[in-house]
Parts: sequence; structure tokens; C-alpha cells
Amino acid sequence: MIDLKQYGYIETETPPAGLIPGRVTELQREQCTVITEQGEVSAVLKGTFYHTAVTRNDFPYVGDFVFLQYNENGASHIAKLLPRCTKFSRADYSGHAARYVKTILEQVVATNFDYVFIVSSLNWDFKVSRIIRYLTQTR
Repeated sequence: MIDLKQYGYIETETPPAGLIPGRVTELQREQCTVITEQGEVSAVLKGTFYHTAVTRNDFPYVGDFVFLQYNENGASHIAKLLPRCTKFSRADYSGHAARYVKTILEQVVATNFDYVFIVSSLNWDFKVSRIIRYLTQTR
């Protein structure tokens, strides 16, 4: 058994019957890798996510905590996205995922983190303005 507290999980609400908590650790198109008490599992979104999403932020991203229906023989189903504490995002003008969400304003990069490390090369491409921009996004 894995202790989700090691992954930052704090039980703010009791999981509904039949669901277990987990944290999204990877996204690959429409499939997620989620760490749970049962270990690492593959998961997909339940169909209700596609029908109830108003913005792109309504979908899970890396770092999000979720409740899922665990399936030991195949893909589990993510049933609920828990509230986010923090979020790192950037403007998105690409139009990706437009088939699900009509208004796309930002692309979420990561959620629910405590520390940010900014690393940059000191080569000819170094720009102080870029570091300042990154710093303002970490507030």
C-alpha cells in the first residue's frame, strides 16, 4: 500500500462510496497515469467530464488530486476532480482540445505544487526579462 500523504494528499473530503483518491502524475492525450494507494494505475475520464466541462480548467492536469473508480484489470475511470491549491499556466492560442471546450484561454502546465525552481542556461540565449516573466508567473 502506498501512503498518498507522501504525494501531498490531504483528505479534505471523504471519497464517495466505490471511489478512491489519487494524484495525476502523467497525461498522454486522453489517458492519465494516477498514483493511488493501490499503486500506479492508468485512468481515463468518465464521459460526464466531456459533457459538463465549461473551460479547459475543468479537466485534470499533472498534479491534480482526483477520485476514481479503481479497476485492477484495465483502465480506471476518473470520476471527480478535487479543488486545486495552486496552478501554473500559460496562454494557449493553439486551439488544441477545441472539440471539447469552446473557449480556450490558457494551458495548464502543472497544479498543486509547493516549490518552483527556475533553471536557465547562461549561454547567448539568456534573457533577464524571461526570468522576470517566470518569476511573476510563480506568485
